[in-house]
Amino acid sequence: MENKKELDISWASLWRIAVAFIIAVAVYYVSDIFAVLFLAIVISSALDAPLNYLETKRIPRLLGIIFIFVALLSVLTLLLYTILPIVVLEFKELFNHFDKIQSSLYKMLGISKFANAIKINIDTLSSAVFSGSFSFVDIFPKVFNNVLLSVALAVISFYLTLYRNGIEGFLRAVLPLKQEDHAIDIFYRSRQKIGKWMGGQILLSLIIATVTFIGLLILGVDYSLVLGVLAGIFEIIPFVGPVIAGALAFFIGFSQSTSLGIYVIIFFVIVQQIEAHFLVPVIMRKTTGIHPVIVVISILIGAKIYGMVGVILAVPVVVTLQELVEDYMAHKQRQSVLK
Repeated sequence: MENKKELDISWASLWRIAVAFIIAVAVYYVSDIFAVLFLAIVISSALDAPLNYLETKRIPRLLGIIFIFVALLSVLTLLLYTILPIVVLEFKELFNHFDKIQSSLYKMLGISKFANAIKINIDTLSSAVFSGSFSFVDIFPKVFNNVLLSVALAVISFYLTLYRNGIEGFLRAVLPLKQEDHAIDIFYRSRQKIGKWMGGQILLSLIIATVTFIGLLILGVDYSLVLGVLAGIFEIIPFVGPVIAGALAFFIGFSQSTSLGIYVIIFFVIVQQIEAHFLVPVIMRKTTGIHPVIVVISILIGAKIYGMVGVILAVPVVVTLQELVEDYMAHKQRQSVLK
């Protein structure tokens, strides 16, 4: 009888392992869908505050959503058709410029393979933008998949945002009844932090990108537009990002003249002082409470797994995990007090 019981337990364990493995494989193959769903929740959370504000001005929520979506689509289309070709062209010229100094610099830093890989990608992208050289057969499946996911992202974001408690309704529909209230409480706490971080980060990146572009343009530094764009993108990475942007600008300025390189350093020091003592305290105060090192690591992991989408989702995922861990620790503490 004991042997039979042990055999039953063994088979039960194997069955659980098999089910867990099947679920893991299924999640892996539909990971893009989960990423789209999570990103839609993040977007809906970010749009909730401005939509609530528009409602206070007696603008219907549906009309507000349509206005915001049309505005975002218009800005994105404008960027794609006007600024993107210029940025890609400047990127190509920038890497052609680096050909003059990359041998010594990249060997010294030990990143020659990495730099060459980036150069190849930029050359490929610029060729696609300006000559359309990609094979239709090769690129169509990827383009179709990306377009389909983008449409799904827009549709899901729209329906989650359409109602004031749209995300809460969605969570109640998919979560077990016993866990609904608890999970929704965690979601609202996470959403508040994510919304503050995302809004603050976008504003900070736009300010730094604009100031960097204008400053470098006035100084006469080549490729000021692409350097400004990179400064805004790198701003998402605490500490390290601004240093990378400043180093790139310095090398470009220094290659033009020694004095210009020095002026670039002075300019970036001034920008960083203004950012550290004014912009960050005002814009980013009390956003997530996550240590900057964890933010950097999460961004690197996100970029490795999902590329740019992973970079965007990295901090929201970490914020959610932080809320889950804090909630679990608080629950354990309450249990220990009761004992």
